[in-house]
Amino acid sequence: MANIVNKVKKQSILKAFAARTSKCARAAFFLVLAFLVVGLCTIGSAASPRKVFHAMPDTSVVFYLAYDGSGLDEIWLNVGSVYAEAGADTDITLRYSSTGSSADSISWLRSRLGDYAFGNVYSASGNGFSGANYNWVRVADLENEEENTKALSTSYHLIELKAGCEMLINEIVFVDVQGEIIPAYVTEAQVKEHVSDYDRKSGWGDAFSNNPAGAEALTDAPHSLRRGSSAWTNFTESEIYSLVQIDNILLGGQVYEDSVYLIDADNGPLSALLMLPGVAVFGRTPFGLRLMPLLFTAALVALAYFFGKELFGSDGFGLLFAGLFAAGGLALTVGRLGLSFPMTAFFVVLSYFLMYKFWQGGISSERPVYTALSVLVSGIAFAFAFAVDPKSVIAGAGVLVLFVLGAVRHHKEYAAACGRLRQEMSEQNAADIPEEEMRANLERYERESASLAGSTAYKNRLIYLFFFVSFIVGTILVTLLSSLASYFSYVRFYEADPENPVLGIFNLIFRALGDAFTVSNLTSYTAANASNAFGWLIGLKGATLLSASEGGRYLALNAQLNPALMLTAVVGFLFMTVYAVLYSATGGREGAYATKYSGRILRAYLALLLGMLTSVLSVAFSPNVSAAYSLLFSVFYIGFIPLTFYTAYVHDGSAKKKVLGIQMNKTARVIFALLIVYAVVFILMLPMTFCFPTFTEAARYCFGWTTFVNNGFYRL
Repeated sequence: MANIVNKVKKQSILKAFAARTSKCARAAFFLVLAFLVVGLCTIGSAASPRKVFHAMPDTSVVFYLAYDGSGLDEIWLNVGSVYAEAGADTDITLRYSSTGSSADSISWLRSRLGDYAFGNVYSASGNGFSGANYNWVRVADLENEEENTKALSTSYHLIELKAGCEMLINEIVFVDVQGEIIPAYVTEAQVKEHVSDYDRKSGWGDAFSNNPAGAEALTDAPHSLRRGSSAWTNFTESEIYSLVQIDNILLGGQVYEDSVYLIDADNGPLSALLMLPGVAVFGRTPFGLRLMPLLFTAALVALAYFFGKELFGSDGFGLLFAGLFAAGGLALTVGRLGLSFPMTAFFVVLSYFLMYKFWQGGISSERPVYTALSVLVSGIAFAFAFAVDPKSVIAGAGVLVLFVLGAVRHHKEYAAACGRLRQEMSEQNAADIPEEEMRANLERYERESASLAGSTAYKNRLIYLFFFVSFIVGTILVTLLSSLASYFSYVRFYEADPENPVLGIFNLIFRALGDAFTVSNLTSYTAANASNAFGWLIGLKGATLLSASEGGRYLALNAQLNPALMLTAVVGFLFMTVYAVLYSATGGREGAYATKYSGRILRAYLALLLGMLTSVLSVAFSPNVSAAYSLLFSVFYIGFIPLTFYTAYVHDGSAKKKVLGIQMNKTARVIFALLIVYAVVFILMLPMTFCFPTFTEAARYCFGWTTFVNNGFYRL
């Protein structure tokens, strides 16, 4: 009975909630939920190599292979951070030996194996593996019919691995001819269990007893092996810098004198910290690294709905804004990767949204603290945005403009209220009334003026205090506190002699913040993807973040705004700019273009314009930027589409006709038709959005045309 009562209560609560929310609000909820579910199902594998082995230069580890059938065919290696220059090749040497007789020592051979060059992030020489860090690389394919080679005989039980420099190695996996994983052991106790005459093997005692501490981490998760080259199994080279910085934090203060320690120099100290929880729970896996950025992207889709609702005063156009951003291209590519762009975009847009509310709504006399919280939280959001990426300070200039406009409006409202009081008092005393009543009117005016002045002074203190505390003090505190976790990273990177540091913590932090204003996290795609940020307005160039095409198969992850959306956005931007110019040139509120909607339209235009221009200026003069950096820009840019539709819709006096049972005027029918076009282009772009293989010729016709400039990777 109690269960039935509880069920009825829950149904009543759901019905009450549904009654309080509009259809568009519920649709926005399901949009965000669908985006999140699709993202969680596609961001990548969660198979983790677990523990990490910290190898020093010339560190050797000997493995015993416990064969249970056929010989050794493949060796897969997962290397993490490599402490060398970015682009430098570092060798990992593999040798093998037979078990030998009781009188034999170990005799190492390398004719079938040898040295394997790993490029750190990428291989500048082209001789090593690019993008190998944290990804599974097949370093040996011994049975190969084309090369007429055979698998390594089961008589060779011993494999030795030697690192060429300091590095983190996550796992090594040995696979036999049948594709089964061969158990491998590194401790003396483990080997004794599988070798009955272990004590009579001359030289073996030294081999396994001298294995470094922690070497068992190399074989603790062999079933985490991820074969394949797609974004599901592999990190992009850009993501490697995120993982390197996370490992820098976990490394603590350890320094080796001959090593070179990279940092994620393109982002602020909070970037890696926000991604760290996913890695801590799910390990160094695509799912673990990408989880937190995906959550921020989903939150950004929800924020687009609320921002659109505030801009246009319509939850229908808010839903349109959120839907266009969610499926526009970058949210499903850049927003699903382990990069800082979604966090930066979320905090910047949140700051704009809340400051816009302050500008539009002002400060309530009934609830001054509550309404002034928009300024406080806007500043806190900006502080987090700056700590994630210091370049966002330029985007924050638009928030400052909105704050100034809100403060000016607040002071104008005070001046208008004072004017009304004076006018009221003057009208009352202008009549032929007794002197005592006139004096009473003056005293009442003075009391009300004093009360108004006191209330306004209190509001002024609130907004300016909240602004100072959040934007200035908050930014400093959030940046400093988040920098503490990266202190040793900065010491290793900026100190000439990290073992004997001489630079103070503030000096190190300022250097790191200064470096974030450049783009120096180089990859093998950097030069090909580089473009002028102003080119984002017309989508000149997409960005390839991962590519593994071969033969007749095209497989790549490309960051590109939906071309149909891009064209509509640039037309909308030009149309709204002409509208704003004509409105001002023809007399403003008294001119021919003034309507009851003009105020809302122009406020929305200014907010979107400030966000769009400042986000472009954040990276406009930095080399090596690409379309991947335009996630924040795309939010404001896409916003011009619903703004244009809203402007046309509210001024459209055409008769409504039914389309699929829905009453629509001409503007609504145009919107509906364009949504179909957007959907068709979206479907054509699915292979490059989600990085699944397609035939080269099919890729050429489906989405090979979507970027106008050949960048060497993106085009076929």
